[in-house]
This record gives sequence, structure tokens and C-alpha cells, in this order.
Amino acid sequence: MAYKTFAAINVGSGEVSMKIYEISKKGGIREIDYVRYYIELGSDTYIKGYIEYDLVRELCDVLASFAFKMQEYKVAGYLAYGSSALREASNCDLIIDQIRVRTGLEVKTIDNAQQRFLLLKSVANGMKNFEKLIREGAAVIDMGAGSLQITVYDSGKLIYTQNLKLGSLRIREILADLEGQSTNFVTVMDDYIGNYIDTFSRLFMNDHRVRHIVAVGEEMDSIMKIMGSSGDKDYMKRQKFEEVYENILASGVEDLSVKYSIPYELATLLKPAIIVYRKIFEASGAEKIWTAGCDLCDGIVVEYAEKEEKIEPAHYFAEDIVSYARAVADRYDSNVDHTGNVEKLALDVFDDIRKEAGLGHRDRMLLQLACILHDCGKYVNMLGGTDYSCSIVMATEFVGLSEQEKGIIADTIKYNSWSSVPKITELVIPLDRKNYIRMLKLTAILRIANGMDRSHKQKIKKINAAFKGKELIIRADTLYDITLEQSTMELKSHFFEEIYGFRPVLRQKRR
Repeated sequence: MAYKTFAAINVGSGEVSMKIYEISKKGGIREIDYVRYYIELGSDTYIKGYIEYDLVRELCDVLASFAFKMQEYKVAGYLAYGSSALREASNCDLIIDQIRVRTGLEVKTIDNAQQRFLLLKSVANGMKNFEKLIREGAAVIDMGAGSLQITVYDSGKLIYTQNLKLGSLRIREILADLEGQSTNFVTVMDDYIGNYIDTFSRLFMNDHRVRHIVAVGEEMDSIMKIMGSSGDKDYMKRQKFEEVYENILASGVEDLSVKYSIPYELATLLKPAIIVYRKIFEASGAEKIWTAGCDLCDGIVVEYAEKEEKIEPAHYFAEDIVSYARAVADRYDSNVDHTGNVEKLALDVFDDIRKEAGLGHRDRMLLQLACILHDCGKYVNMLGGTDYSCSIVMATEFVGLSEQEKGIIADTIKYNSWSSVPKITELVIPLDRKNYIRMLKLTAILRIANGMDRSHKQKIKKINAAFKGKELIIRADTLYDITLEQSTMELKSHFFEEIYGFRPVLRQKRR
């Protein structure tokens, strides 16, 4: 059986870890080694804003040992990612350069949305009952050292996702100075954490059924160890969780470390972590809390194996992104009939010209998201609605989209209302040159699709488009009077022609 050896490295806020896997089509993914080193990079970043050079040297030494182990296993490929502690450090670029020079490893920073997307992939791949849980209603709680991501599913659809600055290490460091000023420090943590969770619950969880909490993170693995799980049960009911909660709060850090064989550094994070979980339990009314038993390294290898076509996706997250966009549009009371019609028309045009336009499947999804969200800014103000829609997109976290992809969507919406083609230096949301071209192509399609529903009466529901000579002929199968739509198309045609070199013409096909 042919297999490939792959290494995934996570430069995290509280530890640096590496897992080595064997990947094959027949056997899937098999972990063969796991090494980690506790180094609290986040302690520097979250308090000072940068990482001291002594820690940088220590980090390089650790990664050099990882590189040596990779050579031992004759690793064929690797990916190394740095999360919030490295990403938020003011000397991030210098650290990455030091790592490259001293170890030969290329470390890339990933933004929060990309990191959480990889973790969701690891959960979907690792939990065989993931689809069942999200159908019944689940909140996936991804607790890192630096931040907390809450992702809510109801009836199998992603309803909301939000990042909160409630990572266990961040809480510990921020509140450290207050510990000696209070006789009941647990209450101080409870108040601090409760403010965030109560606000999130009031805004986003009250209208949705959440029966399950799915916890991602090493803290939850340790909490399960304290529960005394024999290994055949990966969840706790509310009553058992309360018992463990009281046990942890009543115990000292050293006692927890020694009694349950938990590394001391990790034991210091258990109290803030379990207070967070309890607050979410209370806010959601969930019945059970599950441990996913996976981490970022597992997400890295899952995405790699999917791209190499070694495994089939366990869950189709593109559908989650679209579902979430619809939920966002609904929150801003978008005109669903109009945006739905624009979406259909734009995707029909896209499918008819995609080959000649040099566009791919990912571009189709970005166009679809722009169509769904282009009208939501009118909730803020009907004047300048596209500007507000652009701002809403950039302020919303879409797990699974990079910042550049969000920028493509936001700029596509904004310049959909422009009569002239914007220069790359004029962009409100900066894009690199390749994504600038992608954005212009999608904007040109959205403009003409929007024009075909100028009246917001959905007169045109079925079209086909084809290049003929110097024109893109769009034939609308409708009996309605589309004089307004044809006039609007004429006004919007210059933008499309400048991008594609063909003039769009709307013609009516009567039955």
C-alpha cells in the first residue's frame, strides 16, 4: 500500500507541537508520532505586544529538533502554521525570518478564520457523530490559549460563529494582577468571562436549539481525564460536569497536576477554561458536552489529504459558508426575493461564461456570497447601501474564507455600484494583483445580474448567455415588459465590456 509521510506543526500560544502522519488512499490518515513542547509565547504577546528574544531562541531550538525528527521519518511534506501569539506579535516577521535561517523551516501565520476552519475540519473528520450532533443543534467551542471561537449549528446549518478574546492563557495573563487583590479570584474570573458569554447568548443563541456542546482544546481533554473517563465515553452530562467543575475550583494547580498527571503549565489554565465551559452550558441550556479529541495539527493534515485526494471530505463546509451568509443577510433584513433572483441570474451567467472568463469553482462561491450579501447595507442606510454592505462583510467572520477572499466579496459589492472600473490603488479593501483581477471579473457579472432585476420584481428568472462576435448575448425567457432592465443593462454594459472585451446585450425570448 503506497503511503506518504507528512508532518503538521502548530506554533501555538501555549505550546509548539508536531504530529507525523502516514497518509494513503486505502488507510486514510494514521498518526505515527506526536511531540510537543510547552512554551508560553502568548504570555509575552498578550501583555507586551511582542515576543522577547530569549523565547525566540528557545522556539528556534525546539523547531530545530522537530526538523531533525522529520528527517528521521523521511517526511515527504510538511506545513507549519503560527496562530494568534505569533500573528499578533509586533516582531512576527523577524521571528519567522529567524526560524527560517536557524531551522530551515518555513512557518506561515494564519488568520483566525483559517485557523478555526482547520479545527472544524479536524472535528468533522474525527467525530463520527458530528453530522448527527449538528442536526440536533450544537455549539462547537474551540478554546485556544489566545481566543475562543463559538460556532452554532441548528438543524445541520451553520447559524453563527464568533471569536471572543477569551483564550485560557489570555484570561490568566490579563487577570493575573487582580489575583492578589481579591479574596475570591474565581468570582472575578466568573464576572469577566460572564460579560462576554451573556452578551453572545443574548444576541445569537436565544432563538436556536443547542443540545450539545462540542469542545475542542487540550483543556477539555484534561477535564475528561479528571472526570475519570475509561476512554469509552467522550461526553459528560450536566450533573457530572458540575461535579468536575467544583473539583477543579476547589483544587490547587499543583494538586491537579500531580493527581491527574497533567503538565503544570496546562493545569494553570484549567480554572479559566472550565468557567468558560460552564457559562456556555448555562447560556445554551445544552444537555451534554463532548470532547472532540483533535487539534490544529489534525486539521492541517485533513486539509492536506483532501487536496491530495487521499480522503473524501467528512463535511462540506462550502455549504456552511453559504448558509451562514444567508443568516447574516436575514439578520440585516435583506430583500430575499431580490437577492435570490440576482444570485440565480449571476450564477447562470457565470456558468455560461466561466471557461472563457478563466474563472473557477472558488470564484463561483465568492460571487454567490456577494449576491447574497450585497443588499444588507440598506438596513443601516438606504443611501450608500453598498458601502455599508462592504463594511458589514469585512466586520463579519466567515470561517473558511481568508481575509483576501473576504476582501474580494466586499469590493465586488462596493464597485458593483460604480460606473467606472476602479484602479487597484483606489480599492477600499486592499487586494493583491491576482485577486484584484478576480474581483473585477466577479463585479462585472454582479452588475449585469443586478441590472436584470432593476425593478426588484423578478421579471427575469430564466436566461442563457453566449458570446457572439463582440457581444455577450443574454436571452431572457420572460413575457414581462423588460424595457427598464434592458435600459439598465445598456448603462451597465461599459464596465463588463472593459473587463471581458465583450458588450453584454439583453434580449427577450418570447414564447
